[in-house]
Amino acid sequence: MFFRTIHIFVILLLTKSSLQQTRRLGRFREIFAWKQLTYNINGNILLQDRFGDIEDNRKKRETGKIVFQNDKSESGDRDWNEPPQNATNNTSTTDPSSEVGSFFIQYNNVPMGVERVGERLFITVPRRRYGIPSTLNYIDLKDSKSRSPSLRPYPDLWQARSLTSVYRTRADKCGRLWMVDTGLLEIPDNPRQLQTPAIVIFDLKNDKQILRYPFKSSDIPAANTPTGLASLTVDINEDCSDAYAYVVDLTTFGIIVYSLKDNDSWRHTHAYLHFNPTAANLNIAGESFQWSDGVFSITLTEPQADGCRTAYFHPLISTEEFAVSTCVLKNRAIRSDRNYFSLYSYVGKRGDGSQSTMHEYHQKSGTIFFAEIGRDAVSCWNSGKMLNPSNIAMLAQDRQRMSYPSDLHVTDDEVWVMANTLPRFGYSRLDTNEYNFYIYSGNVNELIADTVCSAPRMYLEFKKND
Repeated sequence: MFFRTIHIFVILLLTKSSLQQTRRLGRFREIFAWKQLTYNINGNILLQDRFGDIEDNRKKRETGKIVFQNDKSESGDRDWNEPPQNATNNTSTTDPSSEVGSFFIQYNNVPMGVERVGERLFITVPRRRYGIPSTLNYIDLKDSKSRSPSLRPYPDLWQARSLTSVYRTRADKCGRLWMVDTGLLEIPDNPRQLQTPAIVIFDLKNDKQILRYPFKSSDIPAANTPTGLASLTVDINEDCSDAYAYVVDLTTFGIIVYSLKDNDSWRHTHAYLHFNPTAANLNIAGESFQWSDGVFSITLTEPQADGCRTAYFHPLISTEEFAVSTCVLKNRAIRSDRNYFSLYSYVGKRGDGSQSTMHEYHQKSGTIFFAEIGRDAVSCWNSGKMLNPSNIAMLAQDRQRMSYPSDLHVTDDEVWVMANTLPRFGYSRLDTNEYNFYIYSGNVNELIADTVCSAPRMYLEFKKND
């Protein structure tokens, strides 16, 4: 009887713990989770590290290869396992995580961005270390029944290898996938600029790259490295050829604007794009540190009467939100206007600890969703209300399973979130025996029901600063 009582108590305790975890994730559903990433390359599943010469394990630490362009044979049928003919040999170090150009070092693969487009879920893995087979990948949602599916390079391995490092993607309504390729192999203490940072666009109908626009020297200050090009936002009204991309530069606190029609770019700067030093102290995944990241995310409302949208933006190291009209961003000459700096608006404060990576506007409800790294959470704000802590609703919060939400994107009426425990990877070490990377999804109406975000739509005009 005693042991039966203990057994029932343990079951009740585990059930209570499970229910508490479910409540902490609110109405979000876990879609995928990984302890470590794996890849599916032409039907071959990468489960273990692969170094240089994989046919002879005795030689696997002798060489490493790194090739991102022109490494496909003319016949198009080269075995992906075989080193390309034009590869350059490099002497490896004793630490496998630092072997130059090693094809796959599983531990080094940390997913950063997530976006659903139809039945494909795009996942980016920036090259912050050696051993990342592909920076742009996808999962076929129709065929994925595993909790931890393998990533497939997009569109295929050899086209994906033309990209050096991508942090996040965004698709437009014209069937195109946009991204920034930083061109940087971001190895600590040994970064290598392999290509000029550029905007890259793929046609999702035929999976072909249709544009690579290298940024001009005037877009990125010489003192900057392209690690600051963390996200972009696409702006299109009716004409697919008349599209704009707004690219954040968190390192030197600017917004780069690209016009597809003009095939040209220019840069905006403003004090609101800088970080707030009072928000620089962070404690995430058990790690305490300071960051100084500036403007990180831009999200757009529907067009207003003048045909332009309100662009909400915030620095990563900040708890405030700001706004500017896209009419300002699209006007390259307005930077010389004496009233230029008054055209940006202070919107309000989200609350202590609300440092946020990405945020996204849902047009039907007027709700903006925030991926909060400071509180390991996802929150929302009805943009028809004043922005203050009392008008912010916490939708999910979990110190383990929502640790460092690195990306958040709204697709139709779904909110998609990636959480990747990044600070532990950067400052300590991931436990590869536990789940480290998560993808969640939630229905907008279900998420905001019975919260301050579900109030009827209203519209606010933000007063310009004098």
